[in-house]
Amino acid sequence: MCIVKKIICVFISALMVVTSTMTMFAETKKDYLAVIGDSIAYGLGIENKDDIYGNIVANERDYTLTNDAVNGYTTTDVLNLVEKNEKAKTHLKQAETIVISVGGNDFLQLRNNLDLSEILEVIEKGKDSKMIKNMLKTVKQNLRSIHENIRELNPKAKIVLQTVYNPFLGQSDKFTELLCQLVEMFREDYTQIYYDEAKTDSNMAIADVEETFRTYSNSTGNTSLVQNDYIHPSVKGHRIIADLVEEAMDDVHKASWSSVQKSANALVRLGCRMFE
Repeated sequence: MCIVKKIICVFISALMVVTSTMTMFAETKKDYLAVIGDSIAYGLGIENKDDIYGNIVANERDYTLTNDAVNGYTTTDVLNLVEKNEKAKTHLKQAETIVISVGGNDFLQLRNNLDLSEILEVIEKGKDSKMIKNMLKTVKQNLRSIHENIRELNPKAKIVLQTVYNPFLGQSDKFTELLCQLVEMFREDYTQIYYDEAKTDSNMAIADVEETFRTYSNSTGNTSLVQNDYIHPSVKGHRIIADLVEEAMDDVHKASWSSVQKSANALVRLGCRMFE
């Protein structure tokens, strides 16, 4: 009788493992990649669409791509998109993986709205500048709301969140140097907002574009990673972002698979206890 119980236990355990594994593969059969965000994700200035990082990832990972990124979008605009744009909401609902590029235009508004004397004034005040404090607060709140809205639409999707690079690194004219100095004042706090948000979701990973572009710039200057406008990534920059997104996708998929394995092991133990 003991042998029979053991055989039944092994059979049930194997069945549970197979069932849980099949469930995982059934869930990951959704082959849609949804990209939302700003002009970086849109691919502004890139002539060949296949050179835009969303398309690169979709082609290399065999996804069907939907791209609802819009040139000039801030975190407030992207929040409105995920709340009110029915087409984008449909794309997010069906996606297995979602990539978010947002936040660059929030601080680029400083450049657009300030003249030289005002930039110098903000630099002098540093992190005590009310303008910078308000910007950081807005980005943090909007990013949290974007995340929450996406999760309401799609609780299971893997999310890749890109950090925002400083496009002014490596540039030499005086005005751009001041802009670079301005961004550097709040860069670490800005990046930390993204990492803090990712920590709240086991199915979210960071593609640290900021760190990678910075490392490249330290040795060569990042002129080749951005276009002549000193803002948007070049073809080479898009290739690098694609690699980072794919690495982040792998990280979050590994975490998901580890969770499935733990659940399967728990089911095995439960199945054996049933016949003890």
